[in-house]
Amino acid sequence: MFSKKHRFSFKKGLPNKTKSFPSFTLRYGKNREGGLKTAVVVSKKVHKNASIRNKIKRDILRVLSDKIDKSREANLVFYIKRKALEIANLEDEIEQVLDLIEEI
Repeated sequence: MFSKKHRFSFKKGLPNKTKSFPSFTLRYGKNREGGLKTAVVVSKKVHKNASIRNKIKRDILRVLSDKIDKSREANLVFYIKRKALEIANLEDEIEQVLDLIEEI
């Protein structure tokens, strides 16, 4: 899990760039404040049960915290789609995101 200083605040607006993947849509941009800021949004359209939505969030944040360098200056906001429940391996898609972050 990410500490509070690595959580994205929606009060300052959303990142401009978007990229779609089969199981999520990513909004990303450069963080001018320094450090990595992340957020995972799972709506009720994905699943009605809150415990399942929270499990999806925890799984994605766990994979990110294991594979990403937290000193990167980037904002990442993940909007999870319904297909995320069907896709067995989200780690491959998240690794594509890491390649995308290298370009920022």
